[in-house]
Amino acid sequence: MTRQSWAAFTALLIFTMGTSIITPLLPLYKETYDLSNGEATLLFATYTAAVVPSMLLLGNVSDSLGRKRVMIPGIIVLTTASLVMGLADSVPMLFVGRALQGIAIGSFLGVGTAFVVDHARADSKGWAASLAGFGFRLGFGLGPGIAGIVAEYAPYPLRLSFLGHAALMSIAFVAVLVTAETVTRRPFKLRVRIGVPPGQMAAFATFLAPAAFLLSFLDATLLSVVPLYMADSLGVQNLAVIGAVGFLVLAMGGLAPFLAPRVEPRRAVMVGAASASSSLLLVLAAAAVDQPVLVLLAAGLIGLLNGFILQGGMIICGISVPIEERGKLISALYMCAYSGTLPTVAIGYVSQSLGLTAALSIAAAAAIGLALFVILVGGRIFREVRPYVAPSPVPA
Repeated sequence: MTRQSWAAFTALLIFTMGTSIITPLLPLYKETYDLSNGEATLLFATYTAAVVPSMLLLGNVSDSLGRKRVMIPGIIVLTTASLVMGLADSVPMLFVGRALQGIAIGSFLGVGTAFVVDHARADSKGWAASLAGFGFRLGFGLGPGIAGIVAEYAPYPLRLSFLGHAALMSIAFVAVLVTAETVTRRPFKLRVRIGVPPGQMAAFATFLAPAAFLLSFLDATLLSVVPLYMADSLGVQNLAVIGAVGFLVLAMGGLAPFLAPRVEPRRAVMVGAASASSSLLLVLAAAAVDQPVLVLLAAGLIGLLNGFILQGGMIICGISVPIEERGKLISALYMCAYSGTLPTVAIGYVSQSLGLTAALSIAAAAAIGLALFVILVGGRIFREVRPYVAPSPVPA
């Protein structure tokens, strides 16, 4: 790692903190603006609706225009989003702020990760990629972790965390500004690169896609529905504790590549899917035994196990197709992952008539069912990971 890699890493870490601040604040938003459970989860999921098109349209722009020409506008948009969220005095402003966060992260995340790797020495690029992956998961986790503490123990709980993050973004801006560009500008042509290469569809549709969807569904459930469940069903009023759930489920995922760097990727996906979905039962057990600490335990376990799903999926995408198809396949994987956030809105609305415990029971059953599909159906269709080998040239 070089100094410029560390500067890029700092920008990535600060940037990702801003998008998940909302998690411990959801009970406050619900109370302040008289939101229903469905409206609160919809506010959370609005971010995802903006991430997907932003990532598809802007994810490849930096390869033509340069990293900094994409990262600096992304920083400006996310700073604006934090200001909008911090100064919001109406529900529409909150939704605007969440949409801006999604646009910003969709344009920045892949580029910011690549920027860290670009500046690493040739013999440490693999380490830099792992560190960047850990950095954005850690940043996502620090957002709710710090916001929960600030909201609980400092004034202006709905404003201070976002305004503080907007101030921190000046450091990210300077870090990117002083770091050298790594891509030479070329003629730009807008392309949406997403798709599954020929011969890969059955394995992708039954194994990788549902596993990625499950990962995101579990993350989003812990980040949007569970905070409401802790406040309403478990009686947890300490926002720092609710914020700790967000920190654990997001930050722990970044540890997976370091804890088991040589785990077989197919096995990592299946073990992660089975164990993470089952861990959601601990959240339900918390209400039965009146022990909110079980939610924290579940959040840590789900976060770590989701890290194995992501690690395995990325390795499979990276080695099973030719390099010219890799970006398309990884984009398809991310699309499936982010779409897993959307069903949590339905869980929120269902909870209004059935209650949060019953709604989470449905979520747990759906997650376990999807994990079984990945293992029993996808695992039989996708029996082994075969590294791509380029065909030998045909003799003239």
